[in-house]
Amino acid sequence: MTEPSETVGAETEPLADGYVSLEYEPIGGGQMRIAAYANGDVLESGKYSTKIFGSATLRGQFLNSVEKSLEGRNGVDAGEVRQELKEWFAAMNELDREEQAEKFLPDEIRRIIDGTHYPVEIHGGETTTWKVKLTYAGRTRELEFSASEMVGGGAGALQEKIANQFFELIEIEPEDWEAIRERWHEDSEVVNVVEETASDAIADRVLSKLGNTLKPVGDREDMGNDVAAAWFDEENATVYDDAPPDEPIVWVQDDFLVDQLEAAGKNLEYKGQLIQDLIARGDVYGSRARKKWAWDSRTKIYPFDPDALGVTPDDVGGSDDPNHSEVSA
Repeated sequence: MTEPSETVGAETEPLADGYVSLEYEPIGGGQMRIAAYANGDVLESGKYSTKIFGSATLRGQFLNSVEKSLEGRNGVDAGEVRQELKEWFAAMNELDREEQAEKFLPDEIRRIIDGTHYPVEIHGGETTTWKVKLTYAGRTRELEFSASEMVGGGAGALQEKIANQFFELIEIEPEDWEAIRERWHEDSEVVNVVEETASDAIADRVLSKLGNTLKPVGDREDMGNDVAAAWFDEENATVYDDAPPDEPIVWVQDDFLVDQLEAAGKNLEYKGQLIQDLIARGDVYGSRARKKWAWDSRTKIYPFDPDALGVTPDDVGGSDDPNHSEVSA
């Protein structure tokens, strides 16, 4: 018998010295169309799972049907044809797993796999993305997939991206998507990992805005003159237990913190999360309840590490100027 062909599409395998011909064609979704003919007569034809190559039950059903159809025909031994078919199925089942997976895919799926520029790039981080450079339908484009798209629902996502980028409408069955994803995964490369999370980025932005706009003062009573005024408590005169003893603290007013949070593009509801993040990072020495100080009956303040705000003793003054002459965007 002949070896399984390497090409995609409808294939023909001659059996019994050409008396019987076997045709097979991938149709997607883990299915194949397989038909056996004798002198133009259909012996057996239908759609079968590609599992038929390794399943004795599925294979047996096909072989039994062909053998029965050949019984009583002159010039052909039904048993010998059955044996040749068994050998062909065995040869197909022995194909390398990667080769087999791709061999039994429809043409448009093979074009996606073959048109991919390998390796597929993985950009890691809080939100990991897969970047696939693909040449398809005469165009080359870069497709980006989220982790959720790669884990599940990728078939629909790929169909939509191909429609958007290549103007082609194709059907991708879940089994075909799994074959594409497996091939991409086998030849992928982690090109970079961004350690910073979204919450870190927001915290850094708020700290930058605070540090560039607050007004460090040397006397806590001066905080009453401006919501942006922040007391530079140089030796922890308040004996705040969550901060190192005799180390400086910058006390920032709650209203000013909210102003800078909103300037960073987040609403008031995010403040609780921000404070938790700043405490976890060591930028704030624990959250402070409302504290009664001279200029106001109840003013909420937060004890910041001066380094987090870029504040030094040289920045302390009584003027109306902010901490720095330039404010970062």
